[in-house]
Amino acid sequence: MGGKIPNPELVKRIIYYAMKKRGVVHTQDELAEIVRKELQKLNKKFTITPHRVRKIALQIENMEVTVKTKKSNKPKPKKCPVCGSKLKPIYAKNLLGEKVTVGFKCNICHYHADEKMFAPMKYEFRLLKK
Repeated sequence: MGGKIPNPELVKRIIYYAMKKRGVVHTQDELAEIVRKELQKLNKKFTITPHRVRKIALQIENMEVTVKTKKSNKPKPKKCPVCGSKLKPIYAKNLLGEKVTVGFKCNICHYHADEKMFAPMKYEFRLLKK
């Protein structure tokens, strides 16, 4: 039983107005549930995943997404787990003066993580005042 996929612009508007009303949403699943309920007021067949809600939320001007990370044994990511763009290494010098990688950052969505704590655990969404 497949659902109907809503237009990204409609989703963006729903996210914007929900965030304007609430200010902060503490999890990706919570934001997805808010959006899903609003979409289903328009059409009962509309469906959306938390992942898609996050991707669309990142396109909204003045939307800040904060990521809490956890340790992971998986290989270090090459792409940002938040927005999918390329990660840049963060360097520092060790006691011998050698340049070493201490973490990663994304210049698009501002995700950052250290060498061991890089797996996204929780996303928090905040609409910044203009």
